Amino acid sequence: MSNENNFFETLLEEYSKSFDITRDYENGPVKADAYGYFSTVSEKYVLSPKANLWSIHGYEHILFMKRNSVTPEDIENMRSLMADYLAPTLVCNGDKYPQKDHMYSYLTVAYLCETMPEEETINAVKSFRYEKNYLMTIRGHVEGHMVLMDLSTGRAYSNKAAKHLSDFYEKVFSGKNAET
Repeated sequence: MSNENNFFETLLEEYSKSFDITRDYENGPVKADAYGYFSTVSEKYVLSPKANLWSIHGYEHILFMKRNSVTPEDIENMRSLMADYLAPTLVCNGDKYPQKDHMYSYLTVAYLCETMPEEETINAVKSFRYEKNYLMTIRGHVEGHMVLMDLSTGRAYSNKAAKHLSDFYEKVFSGKNAET
């Protein structure tokens, strides 16, 4: 089994602790090696859940994509895919706005690459940004996260919004290597 597959399996195992995972995911123009879905609800009520004061819903959708390499064009194409397809489909469910009480959705793309990315690609990942507010945030917002894992070195690169992911991916990578 390749380095890529070992890491991929370990990563999915870690994510499956809190995400629903679907392998070989296809949805419209989206094709990914796996898809993860997470949702959370917070509520405040008085005495009984029937007397609900407020509710907020949060979501994360993650696409896992195994690649030999990634280019800056791939990064830009993913921004377009987020804006044109992922946000309207996964966040808004085909409607103009997300559901009532939607607070946030994270659209995350994890590229798992066998070869070391070029500096231009790393810079494109680091500067990646996608955000959209719905009804001046009354219906919440969506934020794009991107992480690029270089499996040849064990280094992870991410945009600012996903900084926590680069640290997590590197820990999973180093823990995986310690076990084998």
